[in-house]
Amino acid sequence: MDYEVLLKNSWNVVKDNLVTFIVGLLITVFGSIFIVTIAPLAYGFTSMTVKGARGEQIEISDVFVGFNKDDFIRSWVYMLIYMVIAGILGQIASILSTIVGILFMFALPLLVIKGYGGIEAITESIEIIKAKPVESIIVYVIMLVLFMIGALLLGIGMLVTAPIATVLLAYATLELAE
Repeated sequence: MDYEVLLKNSWNVVKDNLVTFIVGLLITVFGSIFIVTIAPLAYGFTSMTVKGARGEQIEISDVFVGFNKDDFIRSWVYMLIYMVIAGILGQIASILSTIVGILFMFALPLLVIKGYGGIEAITESIEIIKAKPVESIIVYVIMLVLFMIGALLLGIGMLVTAPIATVLLAYATLELAE
């Protein structure tokens, strides 16, 4: 597969049909505010792109082909399966990420405070959490809230909240790793 050719050909199709693709995309995005239209509009926009890749004439009306009876059903069967699997995997990933974040949270400060190696720091971090689970989770939640506040302030707030959260973690590690 020649990726450079794929990119060049894709650009040429879009360039030659720019207005049609922009209008089709806007219809898809804004039309998807109604839940029932999400799957058929996504199907229709994809149909536009396939026609372009095949060298066929593209029309704005192509974005609506997903509303044909069979295409509507097929698009929704796909979308429902996708949403269920993506939702489950997303939740698992989110839960695993949170668990790892909590388990490792004291490790970096322990590297500095006690001069540990990576494995030792992770091991002690887990031991701290097992010994003081409530305190550890409260520290994690406070840090999370600080990071969220910083992110809500257009990211610039992170310049203030990230150091506060990191110092808080250092204090907590010093106290909990006695």
